[in-house]
Amino acid sequence: MPNFNGPESNGSNPTKPNPISNDNQFENVIIDLNAVILSLNMDREDSLTVLTISQNKNLLPWGPYHPNVHKTMEQGLRHWVKSQTDIDLNYVEQLYTYGDSGRFGYGDPNRHIITTGYLAFIEPYLREKQAYQQWSGIYQHFPWEDFRQGRPAILDDFILPKLFEWSDGVEVDKRINRCFGQKDDIWQEENILHRFEIMYEAKLVFEAVRDDDANMASDINVSPEEQNLPTGRYMQYDHRRILATALGRMRSKIKCRPVIFDLMPSSFTLFELQKSTEAILGYHLHKQNFRRFVERENLVAKIGKIRPQPSGRPAQLYEYNKQLINSPQLQGLKIGNSSSAY
Repeated sequence: MPNFNGPESNGSNPTKPNPISNDNQFENVIIDLNAVILSLNMDREDSLTVLTISQNKNLLPWGPYHPNVHKTMEQGLRHWVKSQTDIDLNYVEQLYTYGDSGRFGYGDPNRHIITTGYLAFIEPYLREKQAYQQWSGIYQHFPWEDFRQGRPAILDDFILPKLFEWSDGVEVDKRINRCFGQKDDIWQEENILHRFEIMYEAKLVFEAVRDDDANMASDINVSPEEQNLPTGRYMQYDHRRILATALGRMRSKIKCRPVIFDLMPSSFTLFELQKSTEAILGYHLHKQNFRRFVERENLVAKIGKIRPQPSGRPAQLYEYNKQLINSPQLQGLKIGNSSSAY
């Protein structure tokens, strides 16, 4: 084992302080595992939801990684999700590792937490079967990201004025413009994490207010009214940052991989497929162009059944074209950034 305290670790100067030493204030580093489990609520305008484990809907499924119990971190994640939600996850992918300074562990200043986040999907029929349904609408946490009913008023009435008021120079202004698609820049829906980060720096989200107050714990429970900020439902620890990472990843993936079908029921109408895609992207799509692309690329196949509609003609039912599953040319929906929506 290397001797981190010895002269060899400090080069030619044995008296030089060694930042990696047994005297370091962090005696223990804990690895936590977080799951962002997304599902579509097909009964509520195909809204995108995330599974939480608290009644206030502000905590993602999570738990510590125990290498003497869990052979891999993914196995540890599956264990905690199963024990907390009774869900057996199917496909999961690793998102990112979070380890910024200040992430003290469980109230102990000598512990530091490193979190690895994961992204998973649940089909609607599995979502409805869960005994512990604590689903939270994505846009309750990020109201500035949903353009489906037009440009969110919160952007021009609160967020952007506050950000430019906070800005201390040209470079920060450029960053704000780039993140929020102002002036000559284009809003890019994938950049949700960048927008959240700059809002955190400007203390426009409650997590920043909490972290700046030594009297507030990182797992404090507060209602939206108590936050005194209009910028969405707060989450404990840095779980909203992890959720922002997941949504950005999902918005990017949907354009190049057929991940939308991992969230859809086994059969669906083209209208439902479009609305589900819009729920992820946060803006409306051109109906005819969307349908032409989906049918032209053979992403879906008719199943020979129709579904009665409250008004108008019955809708044709489709399924994902299973012939594409093993295709080396799997593709997503090829949707570009819709700057006109913003």
